[in-house]
Amino acid sequence: MTVDPEDVASRWARELPRDFSRKLAAAMRIGGGAVQALRADAVLPGSAAAVRTATALCADGDGPFVAGLLLGRLSSMVEQPRITPVWTGPESSAAPGRLTLPVITDLIAEATEEIVLVSYATIPSQEIQQALIRAASRGVAITLLLERPEDKERFNGSHDPFPGLVAQRLHWPAASRPTGASMHAKILVIDRTTALVGSANFTGHGLERNLECGLLLRGGPVPAQLVEHLMAAQALMAVF
Repeated sequence: MTVDPEDVASRWARELPRDFSRKLAAAMRIGGGAVQALRADAVLPGSAAAVRTATALCADGDGPFVAGLLLGRLSSMVEQPRITPVWTGPESSAAPGRLTLPVITDLIAEATEEIVLVSYATIPSQEIQQALIRAASRGVAITLLLERPEDKERFNGSHDPFPGLVAQRLHWPAASRPTGASMHAKILVIDRTTALVGSANFTGHGLERNLECGLLLRGGPVPAQLVEHLMAAQALMAVF
């Protein structure tokens, strides 16, 4: 198979979910059969394509070499987070970014351990609803911190926009807030290694129509720090 090992390892490290990349590297060190066994875990198109490429590399005897390159790239990126702009709104011919809605659904699909979702106005699409339900069915722990009508005067959103979803629900009680304060953050953190922080509410307008901007961070300490801050915030309470 004619591929540049350096190029394919760098591309996988940049584009694939970190946990899947490590599994792929471990399988390539074993052989093609172990790589094929990862097909069930390849939920994203890029992951499925990587399994096919890795199988061919193993058949050519290059599997262990590319696995080592991939692990090296992943190690070098731990303290060097990748930051990608994420947009809703008009198309642009400038430097590439990604669209907000597909980024969110892809992130939810790649979660293996934990999802933390923070939003003000929340009217989730069926696509996001189903992605979260599938994540819960995989055993992913989901935490929701959403604005609620009982905690914010004149807030018109739903009390629970994810009815039936198995999740821990947090809220910021009105009694614990400064007068007039809103629960206004918009954050999605996946497995404490990836975070999307931006302006877009989880609504049709926010994810598909408005002009919105966010930053997608992969790697580094910030995703975990976001979760740790929220979990330690004394004013937040669990909803029972």
